Amino acid sequence: MKEFELYLGPINGIVKVKILRKKIKNVHLKVFRSLEVALSVPEAVPDEWIQSFLSERQKWIDDQITKYKKTSGYNNLLDIKNGASTQYLGKDMRIYKEASLSNYVELDEKRIYLFVTEWNDDELVQKVFNKWWRQTAKEIYQSEVDSYYDKVIRKYNVDKPTVTIKKMKTLWGSCSPQKCKITLNEYLLKANIRCIQYVVLHELTHLLYPNHSSDFYTFMTIHMPDWEERKKQLDTEVVQYL
Repeated sequence: MKEFELYLGPINGIVKVKILRKKIKNVHLKVFRSLEVALSVPEAVPDEWIQSFLSERQKWIDDQITKYKKTSGYNNLLDIKNGASTQYLGKDMRIYKEASLSNYVELDEKRIYLFVTEWNDDELVQKVFNKWWRQTAKEIYQSEVDSYYDKVIRKYNVDKPTVTIKKMKTLWGSCSPQKCKITLNEYLLKANIRCIQYVVLHELTHLLYPNHSSDFYTFMTIHMPDWEERKKQLDTEVVQYL
């Protein structure tokens, strides 16, 4: 694998772009939340063309890195401020507070609105947000567990597991086959639905294969052929902000 250096300007400085030569027809440029930059190109593309292409996309790369740097500060969900940013189902969302006669949350494609009775009460704002986030996570996770259990696991005569939500620092999920229980990280709600589905199927599969054996991975591949791609996306785009 080769790397190209690209100067973005006085703020973001020099970035190293990983060049991935593959058996593909089109080029794919990606800036990750880890601030890594990767360019996938057809095997025969010369270095001169790559350098020219990166120069043309310099501003776009610079803008993406700047955006991710700005949004990472409040992405831990532990200090909700007006105008802060977070990820929600794979999207960058801005959080705004609004004064209201009752406490509730609404959202559109790009914004999460916290309606609170005491606009300046940071503790209340955090409480309202946390309650909404956990309830939403529970609903979405339960729906995916129900779906994959019915489609994949039920026929093996395994009871449907109970689902609990928990803050975890190093795991997206865990499974206790003996207790028939699955625990999912509430921060997983930051990921897009495809990544959530990967974690759900991963933990459900442990009801049949408690260890990460070859049978476990064979089962995963049969029922989710692109699980490795989903796992990579989850680890690359979300894991930094646990």
